[in-house]
Amino acid sequence: MISLRNRAVAGAVFWASAVIVAGTYLIGGYLEQQTVSRFDDQLKGRHAQVVVAIANSGGDTRAIIDQLTDPSYSRPFSGQYWQIEGEDTLLVSKSLTDTVLEQDRPVTSDLTISRVAGPADQTLRTTGQRIELESGAVWTVRVASSTDTLIRDREELSDRLNLGFLLVGLFGTLGSMMLVIATLRPLAKLREDVSSRWETNSRLEIDNYPVEVRPLVDDINELMARNQDIVDRSRRQAADLAHALKTPSAIMRNELEKLHSEGVATGNALDALNRLDAQLQRSFARMRAVKSGALDNVATPLTQPLGRMGRAFAALARNKDRTLHCAIADDLHARIDVNDLDEICGNLLDNALKWSATLIAFAATQDDGGVTIRISDDGPGIPADQRAAVLSGGLRLDESMPGTGLGLSIVSDLVAAYGGTLKITDSVEWGGAEIIVSLPG
Repeated sequence: MISLRNRAVAGAVFWASAVIVAGTYLIGGYLEQQTVSRFDDQLKGRHAQVVVAIANSGGDTRAIIDQLTDPSYSRPFSGQYWQIEGEDTLLVSKSLTDTVLEQDRPVTSDLTISRVAGPADQTLRTTGQRIELESGAVWTVRVASSTDTLIRDREELSDRLNLGFLLVGLFGTLGSMMLVIATLRPLAKLREDVSSRWETNSRLEIDNYPVEVRPLVDDINELMARNQDIVDRSRRQAADLAHALKTPSAIMRNELEKLHSEGVATGNALDALNRLDAQLQRSFARMRAVKSGALDNVATPLTQPLGRMGRAFAALARNKDRTLHCAIADDLHARIDVNDLDEICGNLLDNALKWSATLIAFAATQDDGGVTIRISDDGPGIPADQRAAVLSGGLRLDESMPGTGLGLSIVSDLVAAYGGTLKITDSVEWGGAEIIVSLPG
């Protein structure tokens, strides 16, 4: 499924990751270069101190040593070292103990910096330079510093840099997600407004939406208005047709009953006419469900009408040597017209009375979604492979029983018109069929 939200969030995550990687690489490389440069500047400063000491001493070895008083030059393997070589002289700092600094290239008059191995498994950055005094004496100066501090500085810098970019990426992604939610909010509002329009039957206000969405709102208004017009015309045509057939049906019934009283066999004709009347009743039920405001947000009290229905069918059940167990909860409310509720329960209870052996159960309860009505019996039940056909209308499970086979389909249409559901199952307690009707609250 294509999702604008998912695309935007994925894009934000991708670009945040790209920024983190690129930033870490570029800025990390620059800062590492600056760290090495600062380290080398300090090393050059120490080198300059040694050169100055040689120049000030005039080549006197004792004077040179006395001027290089940095304590780090006195501690063995401290990481700070110097080495001075003359024609017949070799001076080293006490920190080198009995070792000398290695060299990886010839030393010239230009100051060079290189990396060499040092004492105690240390890695050193070393300066090298040949200097000539005014007296003509030539000295080779080497100054070295351990890279341990440089490595620690790099690691600390890398950790802080990674943490900083991670926080930047995290807050950037969160900010992008919030921006996506805020940007897509008008579309979510449009969806909510379109859904509520079916209940209020009103146009969408264009001024309530951003400029970019308004053309879509215009199209939706036009489309929904056109659809409503088509639906209204279809309903009017269906109503006109149903009413046009109602009177001829009544005349035909009177004529067939008159012929039947005169001894003419009219059973098949009356059966066909009964089915025609049932279809008309089904159409009237659909239209009544729409006109009664099935989609309004108005909940109707149902405890009293359901109780009245239960008492009426309890009396009918006693007349047929059957027992109706009625359990109607208090304070029931659902979105349905009382007349349509009577037709739903009347059809279901009539079927249960027709097919039951001795017992019928009629119960109604309130839940979070609305009202649930259960009608069950101890009859033969409805086979699972025939339940869909029964709800579609016209199927009679037993031709010997009176009826048209449209009762459950009428009930199904009415329940669907109010946004409810109807389910046929087996009654666990009684063994027959159980019809479960759920109506929205």
